Amino acid sequence: MTTQAETRIKTAGSKKSLQTARETWLFIKDDYINGHTGKAQGKPIAWSCAAMDKELFHCMGILPFFPEQYAALCATQRRGGSRDESVEKEAVRFARVAEQEDYASYICGYQRVSTGWVIHGLRTGEWQDAPIGGMPLPDMIVTTSCVCDVRVKWFEDMAQRLNVPYFCLDRPERIFEGITQASAREHEVDYYVSQVEDFLRFAEEVTGAKYDPARLNECLDWSYKTNDARQEILELRKAVPSPMGCADGFGTMYPGMYQLGTKRCYDFYVKLRDEVRERVKQGIGQIEDEWFRLLWYGLPTWYNMSIFNYFEKYGGVFVYEPAYNPWPWPPRRREDPVRELANRWLMLGTGVGNMVNSMLHDCQQYKILGVVLSYLITCRPIVFPSLEINHTLEKSLGIPTVTLEGDLVDERLFSEAQVYNRLDAFAEQLLQRAKKR
Repeated sequence: MTTQAETRIKTAGSKKSLQTARETWLFIKDDYINGHTGKAQGKPIAWSCAAMDKELFHCMGILPFFPEQYAALCATQRRGGSRDESVEKEAVRFARVAEQEDYASYICGYQRVSTGWVIHGLRTGEWQDAPIGGMPLPDMIVTTSCVCDVRVKWFEDMAQRLNVPYFCLDRPERIFEGITQASAREHEVDYYVSQVEDFLRFAEEVTGAKYDPARLNECLDWSYKTNDARQEILELRKAVPSPMGCADGFGTMYPGMYQLGTKRCYDFYVKLRDEVRERVKQGIGQIEDEWFRLLWYGLPTWYNMSIFNYFEKYGGVFVYEPAYNPWPWPPRRREDPVRELANRWLMLGTGVGNMVNSMLHDCQQYKILGVVLSYLITCRPIVFPSLEINHTLEKSLGIPTVTLEGDLVDERLFSEAQVYNRLDAFAEQLLQRAKKR
């Protein structure tokens, strides 16, 4: 694979419609401040992943941080906070460090950036030579086996480099055609429960704290309240004109993805829900004259979030992104919170059929006229379903798609001219369709 290693592209942050979305950065900065303060006070720090039950950390008094999220953050920042486009993004700097250690450029960008930062810190001792002073260094590294095919060995590699305990929570991946299933098979639940119990014993050994089911139930109470608020937000986003788009959706995913199980997270989404609810009530959209509605499949180009405003000059708006959004959960089971966690996760399916059916459902629910497929050439779980999604949307719903190649965080893999030429042509196609309706 060739990369545009020395080419500077014009990138920018997105223009957000919601005030709450603009405040997410303060939420993130507070987490990092609290993390560094907590580390200095001797509180346990874990590095973990998006597909982990965050309530397990919170109930054990562990402060979690996430290399995936930190890599995305690095993709938005230039060294020293510079706004000079001649200064490369921090994600590129750290990815290059990893590549110099023979990590291939076609490996996940999250992996290259976070591992590059670890290598840089170990080599120089300058851990804070990074956005927001870097992540607090971990006392443990914890991952799950699902979703990402790189993460297990990536996290194991970081744990070995940093000489900290490592735990992989093995989660069954269930294959079925529907979007969700009300319940998993009993032996699958039993197995995942055993994995969670193993993790809790591991956390007790590392931290010296004792697991308290009452504390886990308290965290789950906040999670369920948060999920109720987020489900209402998703319903409100179906409104025409679109009150909240992908720029705001990706911009507000952090609390729910990384701080679920806390009152602070719940308060954030209640505020967001109330703001979206008021916009729907007043008929306020992302733009004044909405001609066509788009869905973004896959993960975003964190280094160039302005792409989510690109179609606005044509009257187009991104109204929905399946990634990072929650699903309706089964009723509470306070008598057995660990089993409740297992049932919550295992009602989800994986596999191409599940993704295709989800996309068909979402496109109809959100009145989608066109879909942009984020073809992340370094992320196989995103790439593999793309061709089938493309074929099925056109065949079943007559919805056209356009494919954009790139990486999550490495802007060297972003072909600026090619991307915008494709988007311009796609916009013209959608405008013609919109005028015929």
